[in-house]
Parts: sequence; structure tokens; C-alpha cells
Amino acid sequence: MAGNYRFAMDQKDIVRLMIASVGSFIQDRLINQEERTQHKEQCAERLAAEDGSNDKDSEFRYSDQAVLANLDWGIEALEEAINTSNMETKLARLDYAEKMLQVCAMLDSDQQTAGVPNFYLSAWAHLNLSYLWKLRNNVHNSVLHVLEMFSIDPFFSRIDFAPELWKELFLPQMSSIVGWYSEARHRLVMEAIPDSSDLSFTADLDQFFNESLIFSMRPEQVEKLQQLEQLYGDSLDENTRMFAKYYKDCMNSDSNTRPKVIPMLPIAEPPATPLHEFSRSIPDYVKFGPVLPKSAGFSAVLKSKSNMRGPNRMNVTSMPSQDLDESLVWDPQGDMLEENEYESDYEPVDDYINSGNPNSASPSGAKMIKDEESELKEHVNPIFSPIDSPKTRSPKISSPKPDLQNLSPKTDVHGRKEPKSLLRLLSSRISHSPVPTSSPSSPQLSKDYSISSADSDGELEKQKSSTRNSSRPRSMSYENVNIVLLENSPCNESDEGSQSCNSLPCSEKMTSRSRPPKDFVCPITGQIFNDPVTLETGQTYERKAIQEWLKRGNTTCPITRQPLCSNSLPKTNYVLKRLITSWKEQYPDLAQEFSYSETPKHSFGSSPLKDMTLASSPSRTFNFHIHNNTNDHINERRKRFTQAAKSTSPTSVISQASVETIINGLKPYVTCLCTSENLQECETAVLAIARLWKESKGDPGVHAYLLKPTIINGFAEILSASLSREVLRTSVYILSELMVADESVGDILTSVDSDFDCLAALLKNGLGEAAVLIYQLRPAFAQLSAHEFIPSLVQLVLNKTEEFDELQFVMEPKDAAIEMLEQILMGGDKKSRSITALSLISTNGIPALIKCLDRVEVRRSIVSILLCCMHADKSCKSLIAKRIELSHVLDLFHDGNDSVRGICINFLSELVLLNRRTFSNQILQVIRDEGAFSTMHTFLVYLQMAPMEQQPATASVLLQLDLLVEPRKMSMYREEAVEALIEALRRKDFPNSQMMALDALLSLTGRFTFSGKSYTEALLLKIAGFDQPYNALMKPERLSKPESEMVESMEEEEQAACSWEKRVAFVLCNHEKGSIFKALEECLKSNSLEMAKSCLVIAAWLTHMLSTLPDTGVRGTARRSLLDEFINVLQSSRNLEEKILTALALKTFISDPVALEELGKYAKCIYGTLRKLKKYTAVVTDIQKALMNLSSVNATELWHCTEVTELDSSTNGEVLSLIHLEGRVLSSHSDGTIKMWDSGKRVLRLIKEVREHTKAVTCLYVPSSGDKLYSGSLDKTIRVWSIKPEEIHCLQVHNVKEAVHELAANAEIACFVSPATGVKVYNWSGAIKHINFNKHVKSLVMTGDKLYCGCSGYSIQEVDLGNLTSNTFYAGTKKLLGKQTIHSLHMHNGLLFAGGSSVDGTAGKVFSISSKTAVGSFTTGIDIQHLAVNSDFIFTATKCGTIEVWLKERVTRVASVKANNSGGGHAKITCMVADNDVGMLYAGSSDGKIQAWALE
Repeated sequence: MAGNYRFAMDQKDIVRLMIASVGSFIQDRLINQEERTQHKEQCAERLAAEDGSNDKDSEFRYSDQAVLANLDWGIEALEEAINTSNMETKLARLDYAEKMLQVCAMLDSDQQTAGVPNFYLSAWAHLNLSYLWKLRNNVHNSVLHVLEMFSIDPFFSRIDFAPELWKELFLPQMSSIVGWYSEARHRLVMEAIPDSSDLSFTADLDQFFNESLIFSMRPEQVEKLQQLEQLYGDSLDENTRMFAKYYKDCMNSDSNTRPKVIPMLPIAEPPATPLHEFSRSIPDYVKFGPVLPKSAGFSAVLKSKSNMRGPNRMNVTSMPSQDLDESLVWDPQGDMLEENEYESDYEPVDDYINSGNPNSASPSGAKMIKDEESELKEHVNPIFSPIDSPKTRSPKISSPKPDLQNLSPKTDVHGRKEPKSLLRLLSSRISHSPVPTSSPSSPQLSKDYSISSADSDGELEKQKSSTRNSSRPRSMSYENVNIVLLENSPCNESDEGSQSCNSLPCSEKMTSRSRPPKDFVCPITGQIFNDPVTLETGQTYERKAIQEWLKRGNTTCPITRQPLCSNSLPKTNYVLKRLITSWKEQYPDLAQEFSYSETPKHSFGSSPLKDMTLASSPSRTFNFHIHNNTNDHINERRKRFTQAAKSTSPTSVISQASVETIINGLKPYVTCLCTSENLQECETAVLAIARLWKESKGDPGVHAYLLKPTIINGFAEILSASLSREVLRTSVYILSELMVADESVGDILTSVDSDFDCLAALLKNGLGEAAVLIYQLRPAFAQLSAHEFIPSLVQLVLNKTEEFDELQFVMEPKDAAIEMLEQILMGGDKKSRSITALSLISTNGIPALIKCLDRVEVRRSIVSILLCCMHADKSCKSLIAKRIELSHVLDLFHDGNDSVRGICINFLSELVLLNRRTFSNQILQVIRDEGAFSTMHTFLVYLQMAPMEQQPATASVLLQLDLLVEPRKMSMYREEAVEALIEALRRKDFPNSQMMALDALLSLTGRFTFSGKSYTEALLLKIAGFDQPYNALMKPERLSKPESEMVESMEEEEQAACSWEKRVAFVLCNHEKGSIFKALEECLKSNSLEMAKSCLVIAAWLTHMLSTLPDTGVRGTARRSLLDEFINVLQSSRNLEEKILTALALKTFISDPVALEELGKYAKCIYGTLRKLKKYTAVVTDIQKALMNLSSVNATELWHCTEVTELDSSTNGEVLSLIHLEGRVLSSHSDGTIKMWDSGKRVLRLIKEVREHTKAVTCLYVPSSGDKLYSGSLDKTIRVWSIKPEEIHCLQVHNVKEAVHELAANAEIACFVSPATGVKVYNWSGAIKHINFNKHVKSLVMTGDKLYCGCSGYSIQEVDLGNLTSNTFYAGTKKLLGKQTIHSLHMHNGLLFAGGSSVDGTAGKVFSISSKTAVGSFTTGIDIQHLAVNSDFIFTATKCGTIEVWLKERVTRVASVKANNSGGGHAKITCMVADNDVGMLYAGSSDGKIQAWALE
């Protein structure tokens, strides 16, 4: 690449460069498997080297190890995908690899996992993810992952992962930094070269730069050179990260279709401005990454990151003299650490390998040496030396030391470690590091035991300490607290130098076995099995470990990789468990060391008190998983305990002599407590100790004496053994007081799980004071949830407080119970919080908590708990609202910090969302009137300073308080509240804030069910005529209330709700001339479906409410902002409810002429959608009518017809009649056949064919009830048929003695047309009545008790079927020439459509039945033979086979359809029917064919 392309390349060029360069780099890596394997081994070697710098006593949870295993498995799956040729397998392995690698890619780069820095793991994962996306042919994502790698860890990316790619993409941008470094280094070297004044500035200094020059440099010169290199490396890293971000911005800007600001090209600024720029090539001696051996681990880099003046990254072993006593030196030519040439003058430190010093390097090929004589050696930087240093081996010494051959899993004779290719070495190194069986000392020394051989004897003696065994064997039943004391463990109570039951493994000889058998150890956790389960693959794992493995989504065996068929784990392997139990009895110390523990163990430490020996049990840290709002409160609790501890001065109350007297008095009781096997004596001792403790008034000296682990353990044993309530309370009291003074008491108590279980059992069995001690122990959420404390804690809250109690605990047990309830509720995920809250509600905990609101100390916790309960079960809001004293909540708001105020606001905003509007107003009135200060003013001040996430809820509450009275012209509170909500809607970069604002707006509507669900959307749909969602939502509400109560309250509540809605809508719509509509417009364009749906509901509600409010000029703003968005939703949405909401909103606009004209522009594209919605909502009809009345709308553009099918039934003769009924079409034919067709998928499919008439079936009729089919035939019969989904069955046959040409019938009578004049009425009993009006009838239509007959003479007769009389409904114009006849009649939605002969350019009319007047006419010169009508169009058929289409609203002809005549004859249309649901038209012809058209 060019040396400097920053001014020659635009953004697109950079994107192309990125894709080409990264694509080429990755392609080379994918092709070269050997290079990938070597790179993985090198990275794994660095991880293995980090093990050498870690404390051997440190252990990690298997969840950390699983993260590393995920990375390993992801890389392996990626390799399998690369090597396979099966595409299905490749895709499956790529999906699995992505899932595994994402675990490490998303790690927090500031933390560590199993001792490995997360930035290294994350960068490595991103590199492999780039390979993965390249295999998926997505180079864009591949480039992004590579750039993310350089952003997360630029240092290792340019020296380990992709150095060649860094040189190509980033080095050309660093010319100024390289020039600065070259100049500065040139200047420093010139100072060290004798007679440098004779040299030119551009002289080649490489010939002078050698080892002799380095050793001739003064210490300050070496230090300057180191600092220069440190600054140089940091500059490269910072600018690499800066340019990686720039490249990512370019890539993202290029891939985004939206207009985006073009990222600005950064400039790599050197730390200091150079005197000139170098234009020549980069000198060879300028290095861009240290010669850092893979065996050096990460410690030096981490040190460099944490200390700006720490070790030089270019030489991680060279440290400033004031920081290190020891240094490492290596040969840069061979990437191997070598011994210093002076080391033979000093005795070697053979135990350095176990040192916890983070600055030490890997033991592979390196030795730590002391450097006390010469300050020069501390500053020697071997990277400057092109010549290898002399190598000298130190003599062997006889002092005890670890066997160096066992320091790594695999070493050769020279002590070099073989590189490992698997990441699982981290798992094995933690639990399975080899231990020599013949070594005289333990290899697992902490850094406190890293001593020289000269000092080994004295130091090791000092390290021996006497401690008490932390595991106390006891037999107890925690459910009944029946504890039996067993024999005490053999312990010596001597305070100094005595051997304990479990001493530190420093210089004592190992047992005959140094490790448990490998079959007893879980391969995941590295701990001895506690609950072993053997899978179907034959592998055995710890139950909790394999459960966590499966919860992560894995479906294979961790070791064999075989798929697991069963989702449930098998039973415990009891055979193996018994073997382990037997082995533990044989090796108790070793069993204790490798026992399974859920929490990580830390190194042993000593107490800050000099006269005391701490127990050697590993301390455990409990981590709270509580909501962020509770953290500050817990810290305040801790401060209170601390203040209590500081309140007593050592000499303010009693003299030192009296303290010694008390301590002397304590000694016999303490001895009895710790050694006696008589429970009664121990109980007496506890009471005596408590008495003396009170006399000392908490003196620090007495504190220190009682803090001994053996004494703490004695009290713990009393808790597990005693049945006396007084003794148990006293023991808890003393332990609680001791914990206030020193938190190490908690470490002792939590080091044994049975102690916590004992306290839990005491609490469950009624000892409320145990809650205080449990709370002080700060247990993790998992421990609290495992014991099901909720019923016991609620009962403790319900209990009355004991007065005049002699034992004054640091906090009230009731307060501790409330705090624990909050911790349990706020811990875990959303689902677990909901389950816990429901459990609290079911135990009647809410009333008990409400009564405790007068307790100031726990008021915040109670409000937080109640808020959580309302989120879990919204129906409990009514109970809380009825019983709570809101003044306590308001006082908490006034006195609290921002976090507490946020909780109060959320609580109040949730509390007022009740199903009864009148009750909500009462609660709001109480909030407004209660409190010592003006609530509204306080809320306003808080709104102006509140965090962004609290502003919507605060604004909602403030606005509701202001709207309790009729809106005034001006209100400061209202204006600020509405403005805050609108401002939140405009925050595009904060979608969470937008969603909270939309939720707040939705809550303002005031429409909520008893269960707390908003039914605003369902109500809008009901208004639009779509009732199903509303009925489904309200059905449980009706069932939960008596009918009488609902009827009495419904009218009042509905009136209050409507009044409230109008107030809210008026205020929102008229703020700043409708600015809320502009904000909603932007939210409707969101890519989030959830946000767009919520915004649509709010917009539809506000638009609908505009029609009920006085016009203040904001309708125009609403139209300009929302009309286009509503049209977009109507066209693009696939959700029926969204379309109906949009239609309801559009109906509001049709009353505005300007809005209607704009809506008319979209008539063509939305008319089809509106026609489909017509069967769901009635508002569409109003919109269609309004559009059709627009002169600008061309009705012909609203019509489109496509022929779907043509069926040939000519074998059955002419098609004489067609009927459509619920997805089926019935046809009758001239040979007497009736056929049933399925029309569900538009293409007709024959279902059933019957032929029971002997002659042509001239007519078919189905009444409005749809339960029967009636057929008339030329065989002089009328048949009655039952209609079923798949068949028709003849029920009755009636002989009417005349041929039937037309038929209309119901359950009582049948009216038919015979060859004679008039019409015949048949009453199914056999009687026929002839109604003769001397006209030939051509068509019939029946509605109710009226029969309309289309007759010759161009008239329509109306027959009253009640009294069988007739009159003329319409008398047409008579002409002297020709016969004028009404050929077809059709009834639809109260309109009578008549078609017949064309007279004076009119072939038919449309009549209103109610007014008996014509409302339209068919202006055509062609006779109309048949009619069909649906909800939108009228279809008229002529003799010549043409079908004309008329718009129903205006009776305007919009198109015509020509029926096919494939036979070449002159077939005419004999019948026609339209499907009103799916928009189909069917026509039968005289040549026996049925044609179908789709109407759009």
C-alpha cells in the first residue's frame, strides 16, 4: 500500500480496501491449515504460560472454565466446517461455532476469566468469527469482526493475531508517530555515543548500536529509552484503536441505506511534535511490537495497562528499579528467556515458579535472579543488544525445592514446555496440575512462601500456624432443630505455634496420595464428586455442572461430543458415591482440599489482630444479585454498622485494668464453650459470656478476644445443638455484634455450608433474630432462594415487636426480614422475581408490609417490594391502594436521593392505573393533598432534574394531578409534563426512553381492566365494529363481578372514564399546536415493531378523540403528520387489528374537506384494502362513500377483474341457475342435475352431484336462514334439500302440477312462476293459491313477508304474503312498439335492484324499499337479462354475453367483462351470482360452461 493514503482515498475506496485486504488475509488463513494450527498452539501456549504466574492455591468456578471451553469448541467446530465438503454439515457446524464464539466475544474486556484477560479471549474470538463470516460469504461482517478485534486488543492483535494485516491497514497511518519515535530514539542514542558531535543527523547508527553501547549507558539514559518505548507502544495501540473505529464507521455508513454523516478521518498525533517529518522508508530498528515470547503470558501487559510508568511493553521483564527486586532477561533473537550472565554470583530462587508476583514470566526457559549489587542490571534491555548474553548455569543446591520437571504438564529435559493446542489446558491446569509424590515440600505454595534457600529454614518456621478445622462434624435435623453434639475434632486450643487439625501445606510432608483418583473428580469442575451422574455416553459429571452445561443450550456430551438423547439427567451413581465416601474417610485432609464448592476459594490469610490465629478454612465471598436501586441502600446499611462499631472508645468507659478483668473472667467460659461436651455447661457459658459482654459495653479489647475462630465456631455449634430459645437468641446476638466489629466473622460462618443451613432452619422454626445474622452475612440470591424463606419472613413481619428486650440487636429482626424480602424479590431474572412476588402475595404479605411503612429504616424497601408485587400481579393494586398511607411514600420521596425518588415515582405511577376511574381520581387527590410540602411543586422540580429514564413516569403522574380539575388555559405543571413526554418521544437514539414515553401516554387514557391490562386498543377496535378482542378481554371481568354490581357501577364509571379521556386528549392535542403529532410521526417510522404498534394505538386514539373535541386548529397538524403514515400502515401491515385502527383514524379525516382531498389521492391504492376490511368494520363504508363522492376520484380506476377459471359442464346441458353459499357454489342444469362446488380457493372443485329431477332444474333458492335449499323444475315438482358441507340430501318432494320457472320460498310457503300469468303460492300442505294480476312474471325476490315480482309491461308488483294481496310497486313507461319486461330482480341491504328492457337509454333502476323511490338507474342501451350484487359493485349481464360492472355507491358503470365463447357459437349468459366475501363473480352460460372472475 502507499505510504500515506489518507488524502487520496474517499470513504468508498476505504471500504473497498478493507474488503479486499481483510478478505485476502482471511482467505490465506482459511487455505493454510498448518498456519491456523500453529497460531492456535501459540495462543494456547500464552494461556498456559499465564498459569505459571497464577497462584497455585487459586481455584476458579467451572462457569469460568466453561467460557474457555466454549472458545475451544467454537474453534474446533470452525475447523470441522472448513474441512467438510457436506454443505448441510458445514452450515450446522458454523451455527454451532458462532454460538460458542459469541460467548467469549461478548466478554467484558476489563475483567478476567479463569485468570486470563478477557480482552485477549474476546479478540481471539472475533478473529475466528471473521473466519466464520468469510465461510458464509459475508465479507462485510468478516471485516467488522476483524476491526472489532483491533479495537478490543490492539496490542496482541498486532503481535499475535494479525501482525501482517496491521502493517497493511494501520502502519501507513502511523508515519508521524514512527517519525517521532525515530527522532527521539536517535537523539537518545546520540547522547550515548562518544564524539557524536562529529556525526550527521542522518548517519546510520546501527553500526554503533551494540551491546557495549547498552552497558555503557547511564541508568537514567536506559530509563529514558524504556519510557520512550513504552510511550511509543501505547501510541501505536491508541491510534490503532482510533483508526479501527474509523474503519468500522466507514463500513457501517456504507452498508446503511439511510443517509448518515460521513465519518471524519482521524489523524495519528505523536506524543510530541517532531522537528521534521521522515519521508524515507522506516528504519529496520523501529519495532512495532515487542519480541514477546508466547511463554510470557499476560502479566506484564496487564501491569503495563494498570501503571502508566510500569514495565516496558517492548521488554516486559525490564522493570524500574524502584518497583522490582528481581528481573528477567531474554535473548531477542531466539524468543527465549535466558539467564543473566551475572547470576552465578547469586543463589537461585528455586521456588519462583509458585510465586504470585504478577510481573514474573513463565517458567519455560527462564529463571528469576536476584539483582542487589549492580543497579545497571536492573536497567539492561536486551532488545537493544544484537549479541547473545553469556549463559551460565547456577550450581545445584540441597535446600528443599520443588521438582522443576513437574512444574508444567509436559516438559522436556531442558525444562521447555511443549506447546498445547487445546484450550482445555486451563481447565486441567486448575484442578489437575501434576504434583510430585517424592517432593519433600508441597508444590502449591502461595507467594508468601517464595523464599531463597538461604532463608528457607527460618521463614518456613514462621509460616507454621495452628488453626481449627473449619468443618465441624455434627448430626442435626434442621427442620426440628434437634441437634446432638458429637465428639469434638482433636484440636489444641494453644494460641501460638501448636499444630492444628488442618494446617497450611507449606513444609509438611505430603500424604501417601497427593491427589484423589481421577475417577473421583468431575472433569468440568475439577472437584471431588458430590452428586455424580453417569450419562448415556459413559462419562460421569457433577450434577450441578452438567445441568449448567445443558442450560447453556448444549446438547452433546462435553468430552465425547456425542449427542444426548435424553433431556433429563439420570439418577445419582450411588456406587461411585459410596466409593468416594470411603476414600474421604481414608484421606480426610485431601478430601477437604478437593471438596466440591459452589463458590471460589481464596488463599488463606491471617487476621489483622496479632494475638489471634485465624482458622485455615477458605473464605467465601457472597455476591448480591440485587436490583441496582438497592445497592445504595445496602451500602448505607453497612455504613450504619460501621458507625456503630466506631462509637465505643477503648478507654472512654472502663479502664484497661477492668478490661483485663473481664477478659480473665471470659476465659473459663470460653474454654468451656470450645472444649466441653456437656451441652448444658456450654449454654451456661454462652449466657455468662453475654453478661460479661454487656458489662464491657462493646470494648474493642473484648471484641478482639472473642473474634478467635475457635470461639466463633463454638457459638456456631451452640446454634446447631441448643434447644433453648434464650441461648439461641443470645448466641445470635453475640455473633451479630462481633460481625459489626469484624466482617471476618462472616467468612468463618460461611466457610461451612451447614452453618448457614442451621441459621435458615432456626429462622423457619420461629427464631426471628436469626434473620439479623443472616442479613449481615450478605448471602447470595441463590442461597436465599434455595431455602424458601418467604413464609417465615412474612410471619416475622406479622409478629408484634417485643418490648423491653434486653438484647439490643444492631437492627430489628422485622427490619432484617423486610430487607431480606427485598433481596429475594430483586434477585434473579424477571421470571423468578414474578414467582417470588406471587408467593409473597399468596402468604398475605402485602397487608403486613403496608402496616410497617411507619418504620423509616425500611420504608424504601417496602415500597420497592410493593412495586415488584404490582408488576407481578397487577390485580393487587386495588388492595394496596385501599390500605396504604400515601403520606409515608411522599415523605420518602421528599427525603430520599434520586434512586429512592425513582422508586417512589414508579410506585405512584403504577398505583393509579386502576380499573375504576373514580377510585383512581380519589388516589390522585390524596397524592395531591398529602405530604408536608406541595406535592405538585416537588414533582415538577424533580422532573426538571430527574434521570432520563424517570422523566416519562414523573411527567405522567404530574399531568394526572393537574388534570384532576378541568384544564385551565395555562398551567405550568401541565406544560412541563407534556413537554417532557414529547421530548422523550423525540429521542431517537434512546429507544427505551421512547417506549417508556409511549407507555406513559397509554396509561393516561385511563382504560384498565381489574387485572391491570390496558384495553384502550380493544375499545378502539370495538368502536370500529370489531368486538372480538374487547369481548375476550372483558369476559374474565364480567365473571369476577356480580351482574347487579356491574350494572350499577358501569354507567358511572363509563361517564367518569369518558370525561377523563377528553381532558387528557384535549391537553395532549393542543400543546404547542399539536406538536405531539409530529413526535408520533417519527415514532411510527421506527424499525421496532413493538414501538410502532404502541405508537399506532396512541395515534389512533388521539385522532379518534379529535372528532369528539372542539376544533382548535390542530386537525390540520394531525393530518399533515399522520395521514401518510396511516396510509402506509394500511397498505403494508399484515395485522388485521392494525388496519382496523388505521381505518378508524382515517374516518376522522373524512369530515375535513382538505384531508378528504388528500385521502382521495390514495383512493386507488387503498380501495382494495378497504373493501377487504368491510366485513370486519363498518367505518370502512363511510370512508368508501366519502371517496366515491369525490369528483377527483375516477371510479374506473377502482376496478380490476381477472378470470380465474372456466369449467365445462356441457354434458349436463345448459347452466340454468347459480347459488353461492358459504364457500360453496350450487348449480342446476337442463338435464335435471344439481351440482355442489367448493369455491374456497377460487378454483371450483366438484364436491357432490345429484340428479333426482327428471327434467331441467330451472331455479334454485336458499332463504336468508341458509338451512335449506329449494329447487324448481320443469318436471312440475319442488324439492326441499338439506345442505351439509360435503353433500345435499333431498328431504321432500312436492308436486305442484305445473312447470316451475322461478322460485322463492321459506319454511312456510313457496312462491313460484308457472307458464300462466301471475304467481302461485304453495303452503307445503298441498294447497295452491293463485295471485293473478294479468301479467307474466319473469323474476321473483322475497324479503320478510313481501314478495316482489318483475313482470311484463315493465312493472314490479308487490305481494303481501300475509293476506295474499298485490299492488303495483313500480309501473314503468309503456311503449307502443316492442315488449318491455323486468327480467331480473335482486335484493341487497334494503335496496331493490331491477334490470330489464332498455327504455329511453335506461335498462333498470335501483329502489329504496323503505321509501319506495328510485335512487339510481342503469343508463345503458342494452337489455339487462341477469343481475348480481356484492358490497361494492353491481353486475349486469346482457344477451350477447357481456357483463357490465357498476359502482354500487353511485350506480356508475366502471368496466365491462366479455364472457368467453370458445365454442364459436352464440351462447348467452343464463345465470350469474357474486361472492360477497372473497370478491368472486360466477356466470353460467347456455353452452353448459361456468366462468369465474376474481374482483380486485
